[in-house]
Amino acid sequence: MSEENLSNGDNATLESQIEGILDETPENTEVTDTPEDNPEGQETTETTEDKPQIPEQFLNQDGTVNVDDLLKSYNELQPLADEKAKWEQERTELQKQAEYAKQIQEQALLQAQNLGYQNTEEYALVTKIAETTANEYSKYLHTVEEPDKVRGLLALYSKNPTPELLERIEDEFSVDIVKNVSVLTERTKNQIFQQQQEQRYETIKQEAETFVNNSIKDFPDWFKIPEFTNFFADALRVKGDRFETAAFIKHLENLKEYFRKEFMAEQNANKENNKELDNLKNLTPKTIQQNTSSKNIDDYSPEELDKAISELI
Repeated sequence: MSEENLSNGDNATLESQIEGILDETPENTEVTDTPEDNPEGQETTETTEDKPQIPEQFLNQDGTVNVDDLLKSYNELQPLADEKAKWEQERTELQKQAEYAKQIQEQALLQAQNLGYQNTEEYALVTKIAETTANEYSKYLHTVEEPDKVRGLLALYSKNPTPELLERIEDEFSVDIVKNVSVLTERTKNQIFQQQQEQRYETIKQEAETFVNNSIKDFPDWFKIPEFTNFFADALRVKGDRFETAAFIKHLENLKEYFRKEFMAEQNANKENNKELDNLKNLTPKTIQQNTSSKNIDDYSPEELDKAISELI
């Protein structure tokens, strides 16, 4: 079919890749263990010239060794030494496992990038869909003229899916089979996307719950106020993962201080007004008369009388 349009060089390369994949068997893979250090094979040299110095606390008054105290100290320290050696061994094993896992991740990322993918997650998604497609086509190998060759194409596609390779595989099957497999592949793709969306939702939900719980723990008094709780929820929905509780509380504190100052100023103004009203209420004709001058007109000098008359005019 479309295979006739391929050059001989391309056919040779593709056939060699197919044969290489078909020849892969579990028996061909060998696991090689990393050689461990062999402390028994190491030679240690001891010098008899330097004698060990015994601490004074393990010596008798006559300079001889106090064996009982020395054995007692040894018995107390030996479990600690064994525990430390065990811990060192476990730490070494964990470091080896972490380093191995890091190498595997780096190799997987390099392989994905070499195939044109941005990261391993994208590569894993594409290959999972490709495996589903290849497995479904393998159910119809009895309908093709060269099952072994198509089986190799499917194995190659499941590891390195490309549009060109998929097109060649589709040419080997009937139109109805291609339609059926395409529908199943699209359904599988939608299921995977839905699962990813659900996983993202659960992750975001857990992060949000942790964030809210920490906020309540840091500012318990604020969350006792229902109005603040509603305001906090609305602000969190708007800001999302950019929301910062500490900054939010700081703004509210500033707003609270502003309102307090405005309230105090209004209260002081009301006090002054009430004081003036009280003074007006206490005014009577008698008090007004007391406040006016009790001076007789005959007691005014001519200058005072002229000034008083001019003020009245």
